[in-house]
Amino acid sequence: MNEHAHDEVHPGGGAHPDGGAHPDDKAHPNDGAHPDDGAGAGSDEMRAAVAALLRIGEPGDGLLKGFVEAIGPVAVLEIVLAVAAGATSSAEAVGGLRTLVDEVSGGGQLSEAIDRWAVRGADGAGSRDLEAIDLLGGRLVIPGDEEWPAALSELGPAAPLGLWVRGTARLDRALTRAIAIVGARAASNYGTKCASDLAWDLAARAITVVSGGAFGIDAAAHRAAIAREAPTIAFMAGGVDRFYPAANTELFQQILETGAIVSETAPGMTPMRHRFLLRNRLIAASAQATVIVEAGWRSGALNTARHALELSREVAAFPGSVYSASSTGTHRLIRNHEAELVTSSDDVIALLDDGAPALFDTSSFFGSAAAGGVDAEHAGTGAVSGPLDDLGEGEKICLNVLSTTKSLDVGTVAARAGLTVPGVLSALAALELLGLATRRDTGWVKLRPRT
Repeated sequence: MNEHAHDEVHPGGGAHPDGGAHPDDKAHPNDGAHPDDGAGAGSDEMRAAVAALLRIGEPGDGLLKGFVEAIGPVAVLEIVLAVAAGATSSAEAVGGLRTLVDEVSGGGQLSEAIDRWAVRGADGAGSRDLEAIDLLGGRLVIPGDEEWPAALSELGPAAPLGLWVRGTARLDRALTRAIAIVGARAASNYGTKCASDLAWDLAARAITVVSGGAFGIDAAAHRAAIAREAPTIAFMAGGVDRFYPAANTELFQQILETGAIVSETAPGMTPMRHRFLLRNRLIAASAQATVIVEAGWRSGALNTARHALELSREVAAFPGSVYSASSTGTHRLIRNHEAELVTSSDDVIALLDDGAPALFDTSSFFGSAAAGGVDAEHAGTGAVSGPLDDLGEGEKICLNVLSTTKSLDVGTVAARAGLTVPGVLSALAALELLGLATRRDTGWVKLRPRT
């Protein structure tokens, strides 16, 4: 993916550039089961605050999650907006909450985090995002709603604050019995046949197919479930109004009719590299087992497998040809006893009652795929070491935001990365020393890594 193909678009801006559905789509949730047939959680103010925080923060921000659990989303948003407006400082806000802050994991970094969130404070009007999702026939699902999928809460500090959802399927029901099918984007005919057959058979047994909506294995799995007229869930790395890849727009429209499209990121937000990797944890957590059908050595599907293992979920893999580069990743999982070898839906279903496998080694979150030209969605599984492995998280995010062709000023980088200006300056300086970024007259651009 070219992570610079789209600028951030606020949902109030009108058109949806990636072919997002029109508000009059026939897949409006009111046509089927809707969360309103059970009481929602909390007040409208709380829901609007969660909506704002999903735009202000980045997916998987454990510090934001802990802060919200400590004082509530409304209070957190008030603090962030006050700091953004200059009415108070982050240090003063943290000082007034010292007792509670001490209970938050990583609370010593809370002041810096508040400054980071305040960069997007001007976008902290959750009511606008709620209005935008309502126009698309979608909804915001938060913990405490009847529709909330309990399995995602097992992510602990990395659990999402809420989920933006479009489609007729209710998440709590659809994910009661679900299996994730993921794999290579550039899949072979063998891989797509395996994925289609598996998804078809699982759907016939009332098992929901979960995947990421990408080309290759993901799309084959979704299409087979749709052909069975069964619900299938697609977790996205960008806003649910920005179908990515755009070439799969017709597929996404079909998913809306029987299943759901889900994202942690706010409407209009761009699917960037780090958001794909963080999206993968939702795929892994939502399913009782994850099946890797076909995956190369650095495939993003391996990142999903790692998240599944960290959650003590079952992981399985289809074997492929020993001569196929598309199966080197799946063969490695099997060889390292991190995945069970399966060849059919019967094999996969039999795993659901077995014991949990060992955990993955928590290696680099981004790896070196960006240096090797791997597409953004399947980059960064840490399979092969490279020049990007030692970068800090802020430096990686800044590198993802930068373009190789269009220079960006520091303020723009900070807003898109969700970091403070000082934090961005520090990250850019480090990237410049490594030869990964350089300053030009009008701003900063990304450079190809030195080999």
